[in-house]
Parts: sequence; C-alpha cells; structure tokens
Amino acid sequence: MKKRNVLIATLLVAATAMVAVVSCKKEKHDQNANDSELIVQTADNMDEYLMTFKKKLLSAEKGGETISLEQAERDLGNLLNFDFGDANYATDVFQADTMHANLTLTGDGQVDLSQLAVTYNNAIDEILKAYHNVNIPEKSIYAISCKFNETESKDGEAENVEIVVITRGFMGLPLDLMDTLDWRPKNRAGSCDGQYVNIYGAPEIIRKWIMKSQVHMDCLYGGRVYYTEVDHWNIDGHHTYDPTTNSFLIYTSFEPNQNAVCIPFNDMIWYYHNILSLWNQQGYTSHEILNIIIEHKYYMHGYVNGQYYYSWATWHITIRHGKPNCTETDPLV
Repeated sequence: MKKRNVLIATLLVAATAMVAVVSCKKEKHDQNANDSELIVQTADNMDEYLMTFKKKLLSAEKGGETISLEQAERDLGNLLNFDFGDANYATDVFQADTMHANLTLTGDGQVDLSQLAVTYNNAIDEILKAYHNVNIPEKSIYAISCKFNETESKDGEAENVEIVVITRGFMGLPLDLMDTLDWRPKNRAGSCDGQYVNIYGAPEIIRKWIMKSQVHMDCLYGGRVYYTEVDHWNIDGHHTYDPTTNSFLIYTSFEPNQNAVCIPFNDMIWYYHNILSLWNQQGYTSHEILNIIIEHKYYMHGYVNGQYYYSWATWHITIRHGKPNCTETDPLV
C-alpha cells in the first residue's frame, strides 16, 4: 500500500493549504491554543477506553452489567472502528457495504453487555466477509458507522443494528477535473458538450472537488488512523433557499426536462462552496469528511419556500464524517 505522508489539503478554488496531524503520544506534544482545532482526541485515552470496554464486553455474563442504548450504539461503533479502521493511505475510490445484526434488549430497554457481545461477534464475522469480497486494489477499511433502529422481536424488545462498512482503495485515477466544463445536473449525465456520459455528471465532479479539498489527518509519530463518532449529515437542496441572493444554495430546479439543464462552471463553483459552507456550519470542527454522496432526486407535490409545486428536482447531500484518532495497534484485517 502507498502510505501517505502528512497530507497537504489542495483547495480547488481558495488558494489556501495547511498540514494537520494527530498526536499518537500525548507526552511528546506541547499543546497550545491552536491545537484544539487539529488534535481531536489523544489516542492513548481512546485506545485505553476501547480496549477496556472490549475486555469487559467479551467477559460479560448474562444478567450482569447493563448500559443505555445510546452508550451501546456509540461504544459498539467506536470499537468496530478501532478494530478495523486503517485510514491513512492515499485513496481515490470507496465502496460502502451495509449489513444488519440483531440486539435483544432487557425488559427495561437497556442493553445487557452479554447480548451486545453476541452482536459484536456477529458483526465482526459479517465485516470480515464483506471486506474479503471487496475487489479494489490496495484496500483497507476506512470507517464503519453503526446505527440502532427499533424493531419487533418475538423475544421481546429489540434493535436492528445497521452497520455500514466503507472500504477505501487506490487505483491511480486522474483527479485533475478542476477545469472549465459545464455539466448536466443528473448523476453521470456527462458534460454539457457530451463528454463523460455514464461516467461523470455535476454531482460526481463536485464530490471529487470536495474530497480533494479536505485536510486529512496523519499520525505525527506513525501508527494508523481510525475514526470514532462516525455519523452522517443529510440535506436537500430545496431546503437551502437564500433570500439575500434569491437562489438555492444547493442545486434545485423546477425545469421538467432535467436532461436539458446545463450548470455553468461558475455555478458549479457556487454549489461547491455552498455545500462546504453549510457543512462547516454544523459545528463538527474536530471531524473529517469521510465520504460525500450527491444524489439527483425528483420530488412530487409539495411546498418549496412557501410556494406549491407539482414537481421539482434537487440534490440530496449525504456527508459521512468522523473524529480521527491514532493508534499503534494493528487492525484485524
């Protein structure tokens, strides 16, 4: 694999760059006022917490210690990332695989650690199967998200545990798509002059720009990067009307024939900046963008900015994000 050095963020439009690192050894780093923006979590503390939790989890006996649903969801997700996450490599391709596991709750809606251990072991088996079926070069697991969803069970109250595994790889794809082309708004619809059809459209181009613009964390003293607090943020373009500009910050159109719409290059830059600006307003200052999905969607019958429309098209944005940590331990794969 091609381990990257401390990466420099190449901003596509703004001519700004900086290097950010995560300290693996707290005692070797003199923290100052600015470090709080770059040093998210000392890995010593997070590693210790997760290794202690894992030991307690795997030794738990039925009817013993219980924890809340919220803590179980957070700790299970963080532990799976600690076990598998290996993110500090040059990356230009991602694959997401979704799997499900069951978790039976106690009568009062708590989580018995012994039951969580069953879910954890089942999750490990499924993650390994999914990973070994991924066919991309130089692969490693980038991040794992874990979400509990209430479900019905004949054994009583239960949760459906949704696990999304993001595997990264490196194919050496060209990333020099910061050009002056105009683009169609639909996914993989090509440029307005007919190039790249079924390969790129405006959503794919802006996604590449955003991923290329990110400041990635590396370990100052070596080791692997893994993410905790992995979550996702969603927004629809038709919810981003800006009265000061009398326009939508994210692509929204009431043109029935979306195949005829062309987004000029300057508007592409506008949407790119707006998506990043809206994301930055969410307050996840210690988180990295792990992946972004931009989907061209149609909506029928409803109100947009107080006015009723029969239909419209817009981009649905999903940003998956997490807090970087360093560890000197090896991943399970």
